[in-house]
Amino acid sequence: MKELDYTALEKETMQLLKKAKELVLSTCADGKVTARTMCHINDGLTVLFSTDCRSEKVEQMRQNPNVALTAGNLRIEARAELFGHPGGHPAFGKAYAKKFPFLGKLYQPTPYDLLVICHPVKVSLYKYSGGPREDVLLPGERKAFRMDLSVYDVETTL
Repeated sequence: MKELDYTALEKETMQLLKKAKELVLSTCADGKVTARTMCHINDGLTVLFSTDCRSEKVEQMRQNPNVALTAGNLRIEARAELFGHPGGHPAFGKAYAKKFPFLGKLYQPTPYDLLVICHPVKVSLYKYSGGPREDVLLPGERKAFRMDLSVYDVETTL
């Protein structure tokens, strides 16, 4: 394991989040795992999206707020906060409309809208450069490190 510059990896991750149009959100409750594609915005490493408060994913997050988000080689383990109506968040509406101007024409606000804020616990970027590796951010500890994945013995890990 090699220590990395936290700020540099954080910046790289924020740029990937900003550039990504969609993330896959995975939730789990009662032994059932589900995944779906979501349009999102980010505030630093924090991911925000709106959904219907009556949806299966919201019920799963009520039971188990631990979620996973992925986009390409980016993987985020996070804790979901069910914030309330998106209109109650000072910056969400403007930032979302700027990133997804076409969605405003498709989806009109309803009383069932719910803003979900995903607070990252662990961020991983899979990379391949001279071999497989994983760059990891631990935001709560402000630590960053690289794991060389080629050192794992296939026979002992299977």
